Amino acid sequence: MEVIETCVYAEDLEAARAFYEGVLGLECFAFKPPRHAFFRAGRGVFLVFNPKETEEEAALPPHGARGSVHVAFRVDEAELPGWDEKLRRLGYTTYWAEWPRGRSLYVYDPAGNLVELAPARIWGLG
Repeated sequence: MEVIETCVYAEDLEAARAFYEGVLGLECFAFKPPRHAFFRAGRGVFLVFNPKETEEEAALPPHGARGSVHVAFRVDEAELPGWDEKLRRLGYTTYWAEWPRGRSLYVYDPAGNLVELAPARIWGLG
């Protein structure tokens, strides 16, 4: 079993797209404001929904979240310092975490979601 999609929620989809596509480099393959922005993320997809639009949809079970949620993207550990430099240069505050199997880098997206860039080995994954 493998995760094929995960999502966070943001009301400002333009800002979300600017961050995930413009800063992190994910390919946006579906952009339908005010409802959603969908991105390719490796073998899966990463979805950003506007909770105001999805909490009361008739076609799907209601879903949405308020407040910060968390997502981690797989990044080679050797690339983390470059990401830290890029994010800081663009005005983002970054945070480092040390784990028994390595370290990861955290940043908040424009909606306040906590985004982690981490090598898979912190979870014992290849």
